Amino acid sequence: MPPPVRALVTDYQQRLVRLGGVELIEVAECKRTGDGSAERQLGLLQEARRIQERLPRPALLIPLDVGGRTLSSMQLAVQLEQWRQQAEPVCFLIGGPDGLHSTLLEGVPWSLSLGAMTFPHMLVRVLLLEQLYRAYTIMQRIPYHR
Repeated sequence: MPPPVRALVTDYQQRLVRLGGVELIEVAECKRTGDGSAERQLGLLQEARRIQERLPRPALLIPLDVGGRTLSSMQLAVQLEQWRQQAEPVCFLIGGPDGLHSTLLEGVPWSLSLGAMTFPHMLVRVLLLEQLYRAYTIMQRIPYHR
């Protein structure tokens, strides 16, 4: 990640440590081919396998996907509290520039969308971390959320 993006990620990770913590696990993204070829699908599948190898077991997987549900910050706080009560780690999955392979989207009870716009995947990390921080401050009634 470019230094300004890394600085934002680090800032939100440090803020979240005080509120319950978050761990960012990164895997190498697949090689981009620019088309819908079999080579691209194979790369996405390999990336999905690397992601699956790094996930804790058991875990509640929440992939970020344009087709997922959109929530307000308040709704995310309520939903996050419900997920946390399930006593499994909650793992948000962010794909690379080509998204996530379908194997990571199939059979999950939830997928989350940050909206219909397309964002660079490195900025999605920052957006998600900020929203998680906001959700935790809402749950703990810390005056960050407005």
